[in-house]
Amino acid sequence: MSAVYALKFTGLPHVPIWLMAMMSGVFSMLITWRLLPTWWRAVLLVLPLAALLSLSINSWWWLFAAILLMAFQWNAIFTRIPLYRSDAMVAQALVDYMRRDQQKSLLDLGCGDGRLLWRMAQALPECTFVGIESAPVLYAISRWRCRNQPNCRIWFGDFWRRSWAESDVVFAFLSPEPMLPVWRKRLREGEKHAVLISLAFTVPGIEAGELLPAHQFDMHLYQADHHAVVGKEISDDEFSR
Repeated sequence: MSAVYALKFTGLPHVPIWLMAMMSGVFSMLITWRLLPTWWRAVLLVLPLAALLSLSINSWWWLFAAILLMAFQWNAIFTRIPLYRSDAMVAQALVDYMRRDQQKSLLDLGCGDGRLLWRMAQALPECTFVGIESAPVLYAISRWRCRNQPNCRIWFGDFWRRSWAESDVVFAFLSPEPMLPVWRKRLREGEKHAVLISLAFTVPGIEAGELLPAHQFDMHLYQADHHAVVGKEISDDEFSR
C-alpha cells in the first residue's frame, strides 16, 4: 500500500492516480480469485482506492471502520479464527451427506451469519441444527436469519465451553490452528460413531476417512470409530486449551 501513497505525491505521466489505484485493486483481486473466500474480492478491489482517499479522509471514519471490522471479525482478533462464509454448494454437500448416512443433527462451530444453517434447516426439516457464535453482531444476524426455522437454534458464546455430545455431526470451517484440539474434544465427547467434518482444513496427523467435494475446497470427514486409537495417541497435555 506504500506504493499508492508514493504515487499520490510523485504521480506518473499520462496516468491518473485514481486509475492506478483501480488497476492495482483489480490486479490484486484477480490473482487471489481462487485462493481466498469470495468476500475478500471486494476488499482487495477497493483497498487501494481506500488508501488513496485516506490521505484526505476524516479520522472519525477510521474509527468507524475499526469498530465495524471488530464487529464482524471478533473471532479473528481474539481467537485467531477469521470469519469464513460457506457457500450454497457446501450446504448442499452437507445435506446430501446427512441424507446418505441418515444423520439427524448437526452442530456448526462458529456459525457466522447463519446462512449455512438456514439453508440446511430448510432442506432437512426433519433434522436438528445448532450453531454457536461468539461475535455479537454475527450472532444477532444468525438469530434473525433463522428465526422462522423451528429446527434451528443459535447459541451465543465460546464453542469450547459447550458440549458437542448431542450432535451426530460437528461441522467446522475455522483455521488450521485449532483443528487438532477440535478433533480431540470431538473424540472425548462424541458417541462411538461421532463425525467431524472440516471444510478446507485438515486435522494434523490424522487421515480423513472420506473427502466430500464442495466447490472450491474439499470437506474432510473424520469418524470416531475409525480414528479413535490414532487420535488418543496424542497427549492431552500437548494440545490442551
